[in-house]
Amino acid sequence: MKSINPACKCIGLLAVTFYLALVHRTLLNLTVFAICLFLLAFSGINRKHFCQAMIPVLLMAAGTFFTGYRFQSGAGMPVSDKSFLLADNDIYNGLVLSSRVLVFTGLGLLLVLTTDKIQMIQSMNQQLKLPPVFAYGLIAAWGIVPSMFREYRQTRAAFQARGIRVFYVSPKLLKPLLVKSARWAEAISVAMESKGFDGSAPRTVYRPVPLRRKDIIFPLVSCGIVAVLTLWL
Repeated sequence: MKSINPACKCIGLLAVTFYLALVHRTLLNLTVFAICLFLLAFSGINRKHFCQAMIPVLLMAAGTFFTGYRFQSGAGMPVSDKSFLLADNDIYNGLVLSSRVLVFTGLGLLLVLTTDKIQMIQSMNQQLKLPPVFAYGLIAAWGIVPSMFREYRQTRAAFQARGIRVFYVSPKLLKPLLVKSARWAEAISVAMESKGFDGSAPRTVYRPVPLRRKDIIFPLVSCGIVAVLTLWL
């Protein structure tokens, strides 16, 4: 999965996500989620990050199941009394809702954990014709994020050294962070303009992101697998 072109991977997974958002089939959702887990297992991802991400997701899925189980057969629920397939309507309604949480999370993690963020932006710029102003702006913003975390920790440590207690989202912490982030963004903008950056001028590509036959086939295969599973299940 890591070798697939990020733009094509994003298109294929988004197409599957939009389709699953329109249907309410528990077995289909769980099957697609299992396929996502299988692909993640053989993609060389950071398993620690995967487990950390799945803990709140499993808790959310369990809570969603009991919500659907308790409040079922309502006018606004996705499952009515005439559409249950497993056992009681309340059980099926809970399974539908919880399986949707799992499948959307699986598709999202499959994209996030197997895709380099910078390469994703570069692919969107080269294959999807994202304007260079937005592409380079996103790359610059992504580069500022580590500095923002470092500045937040330093400011919080300074308050602790003075014996002042502040909340994690206190304005005393966020206000100086916001000011410095704006200054960093302005400095990057000035530096790019001083180097002759012009978003409207034609540009060459220093790091081309390859577009191969398997990359083009991936969205078609993804949609085809889901279509076959829909007919089979």
